[in-house]
Amino acid sequence: MPGRIRITGGAARGRPVASPGGRDVRPTAARVREAVFSILGPRVAGARVLDLYAGAGTLGLEALSRGADFCLFVERAPRHAALIRANLEGLGLADRARVACADAPRLLARRPPPEGPFDIAFVDPPYGRGALAAVLPVLFGADIIAPAGLAVVEHETGAIPPAGLAWHSGRTYTYGKTAITLVTPIAAP
Repeated sequence: MPGRIRITGGAARGRPVASPGGRDVRPTAARVREAVFSILGPRVAGARVLDLYAGAGTLGLEALSRGADFCLFVERAPRHAALIRANLEGLGLADRARVACADAPRLLARRPPPEGPFDIAFVDPPYGRGALAAVLPVLFGADIIAPAGLAVVEHETGAIPPAGLAWHSGRTYTYGKTAITLVTPIAAP
């Protein structure tokens, strides 16, 4: 059964959006979303955003509500992708977004999305399945992230995003069982 969550900030603050019920989606908790957007601060306004493993799309919806110019949502489950589209319509944000129903690493590996490069990428794969090791090399290896951009990687507390030659894992913030690590591109010599 679908649940309801609320947008925590920006033009759509307080507005409810539908979230798929069940164990297959783990929407980012409101307090974690508030903390993420507090960390990001003014860099959200005018940003081009990528929401990978979008699930309920809460991070991308928050970014649009807070002034991002555009968000590409990537979610492989058709039912969840349809719910994100419905939420975008309900919030009046559909003209600033696109929803791709696809596997994140495969979509990015085919060719960089034409809407990029992205200033902010939210990366929130299922925990404990090795998805970060599959997606980070593609995300940082094909000019998908802008040179001054960053990825906000959500993972289990205690887990560490894999290291790579094209990215640097920065500060990690912990909120109970959830951790957020800021990951930035390493400039080419």
